[in-house]
Amino acid sequence: MQNKEVASIFRDIADILEIKDENVFRIRAYRAAASNIEGLPRQLSEIYGEDPVLISGIPGIGKDLSEKIKEMVITGHLEFFSRLMGEFPPGFLDLLGISGLGPKKLKKLKDTLGIENVDDLEKSCRANKVSGLEGLGVKTQQKMLDAIARFRRNEGRMTADKAGELADEVIAYLSEDPNFKKIEKAGSLRRGVETVGDIDLLAVVKDTASAAERFVSFSGREEITAKGSTKCSIKIGGACQIDLRMVDADCFGAALVYFTGSKQHNIKIRHLAKKQKRKVSEYGVFSVSPSGREKFIAGEKEKDVYGKLGMRWIPPELREDRGEIEAALTGKLPRSLVALGDVRGDLHLHTVDTDGKMSIEDLIECAIKKGYEYMAVTNHSKLVRIANGMDEKRLLKHIENIRKTARKYRNIAVLAGVEVDILKDGTLDMEDYVLKELDIVIAAVHSNFLADKESQTRRLIRAMDNKYVNMLAHPSGRLITKRDPLDFDTDKVFAAAAENNVILEINTHGERVDLNDVNCIRAKELGARFSINTDSHEAHQMDGMALGVATARRAWLEKKEVVNTYTFDKLKKTLKR
Repeated sequence: MQNKEVASIFRDIADILEIKDENVFRIRAYRAAASNIEGLPRQLSEIYGEDPVLISGIPGIGKDLSEKIKEMVITGHLEFFSRLMGEFPPGFLDLLGISGLGPKKLKKLKDTLGIENVDDLEKSCRANKVSGLEGLGVKTQQKMLDAIARFRRNEGRMTADKAGELADEVIAYLSEDPNFKKIEKAGSLRRGVETVGDIDLLAVVKDTASAAERFVSFSGREEITAKGSTKCSIKIGGACQIDLRMVDADCFGAALVYFTGSKQHNIKIRHLAKKQKRKVSEYGVFSVSPSGREKFIAGEKEKDVYGKLGMRWIPPELREDRGEIEAALTGKLPRSLVALGDVRGDLHLHTVDTDGKMSIEDLIECAIKKGYEYMAVTNHSKLVRIANGMDEKRLLKHIENIRKTARKYRNIAVLAGVEVDILKDGTLDMEDYVLKELDIVIAAVHSNFLADKESQTRRLIRAMDNKYVNMLAHPSGRLITKRDPLDFDTDKVFAAAAENNVILEINTHGERVDLNDVNCIRAKELGARFSINTDSHEAHQMDGMALGVATARRAWLEKKEVVNTYTFDKLKKTLKR
């Protein structure tokens, strides 16, 4: 069980205890422990393997929580959590997934209106019962309805980063068994889609019965839904299903193409094969004689499947029937899609000086471990009070501190930056005399999300007109399960970014994938350039770079279009306006 999963369970326990109106100090202990666990540089399983006693030495972890962590590390689940979950009717705790509905509000709705699930909440909102409660109102009620709609769109799905971590954990477990000769991710997870329904794994094994038994014995397994000679399925982490398909080595490549998808991509591949008097399936590529006789001609490797159809291998992230097959047939596929190894630095990072959990030194050390050539410290400006945002005086002192600290390190360049807020009228909440002292200025929206399209468009364009702004952070402002995107004219904003040499960000912090692949495709067409940033506040969040790279690849972005793949000298020139 990964640190994130343990932290998530502790946060869920804290929410449940708050609903039960239990001791506030106990609730805080679980939340503090969750936060401390997420900030650990090592996995709990690794710490436990070195010496179980070390678990008790983690800040905020007393004897009780230490024993619970050990139980989760050893068994993959927590009996105490299961008992707590069992105290509530089915579907009740799903309500915690509704944006804006915290434990206190949920308790109030349960006690006053008898709400036990999402359907109950929706009916009560539509009957105007929620707006009649003290402290709520019509606006809150409408926000709940909007949040319910988002919840239903994402119900049964998980974000790609969580799915990837879970898949990696299962693959690591299976790889310990020599019976597994080859294992690969497939499906939407391999294509880099931002949310995933099921996790698909494809394997070549020596003995299918033994492999199936190994798979269904995974410690985190909650339910076995299928166990056969070619396919097994388990449920884990709530409703998430993981499918393992076992195939012969000589058709592994064909199966990987088929089970990676997308469905539309596969349909077009089959139509193309048919025109060439061939057949493509998960079992291989076959030539078809006039009499209908089939002959196996390829299947072991993906590149051979595409090659037999007259194409270069198509990267998984492009397989969405967006013209990739036509481009592959005519030699027009991008030659250098951006890759994780191309990234030379992260240009959006936070420290303890505002709302991060790392010092400047800690942040620099993390960036060095990533092998980065440069990085940027970009703490919040004054508008974001909840994040301890800086005013002009504090920021000037902060710039001095960043540069003083940076001089201690010769193997990495450290940029002094800021994440400055875009106000309602498009001006910035930091004076120009301070902005001009910075190496990089990232402008962001953190307020007035519901402005109309014309106002929002005007606001963003005006912000980018400021000659000190280098980048537009998380441009759409959306959170995958919690907040819809800003309503603005994307063409006008993207074109203005290109004209002003303002970089558009692909941000992977928390539930963001912003910009998403569709927006990046259009922004690229309009001449914009991009930076893939993690917006990290904690060390482990820097691993989110892989998710941003996958999104960039889905948008057909090449190295030349992603500025944090540039050398530092080229980046400095790019940041000049």
